[in-house]
Amino acid sequence: MNRLFRLVADERIANRAEPNMMTPGTMRQLEDEAGVEEQPLVFPIRERNAVEYVDYMDRPMPLLSDRVKRLIELYMPELRWRPVILTDMKRERQEVYWMTSLPRLCCLSPDSEFHKDGGLKRLVLEGKRNYRPLFQVDGIRERVWIANLALAESLLRRDVYGVHFIEIELDQKLGHEFDAEKGE
Repeated sequence: MNRLFRLVADERIANRAEPNMMTPGTMRQLEDEAGVEEQPLVFPIRERNAVEYVDYMDRPMPLLSDRVKRLIELYMPELRWRPVILTDMKRERQEVYWMTSLPRLCCLSPDSEFHKDGGLKRLVLEGKRNYRPLFQVDGIRERVWIANLALAESLLRRDVYGVHFIEIELDQKLGHEFDAEKGE
């Protein structure tokens, strides 16, 4: 039986570094092009009295620390990455993060529930199918990254900072098997 977990930024960290980026449409385009260009993206961070650099950021777009990227590469060497340099002008400090475009899987269960405005109310995924170690759920408005149990445990063993995992509900209806050529 699969066990899947949603990656969620730990909101208890009040002083997390936050990239001062552009519009949501431009960010989506950058996300879709992750790994296409070798040139790093450079963004200033919002000024704060104190700044904490976490291993996972989900806003304004998902960014991963170097150590998390290296671990994910062990599970998914085919992913392409683009460096993002976060610059703290006040402290004259730069930190390298990474963005990637995860495989998007159509795996929503009909048991998923939505608000009237189309936002996700309750996420339920197909339970009887094979999943990639890390993927993005397709067919919903929100950006939801899902890790399988092996990857989530590996991240937890390395004491990643700034992320927690919420177990995802799975239905028990018959889904389809993972197709390695299609990536679904």
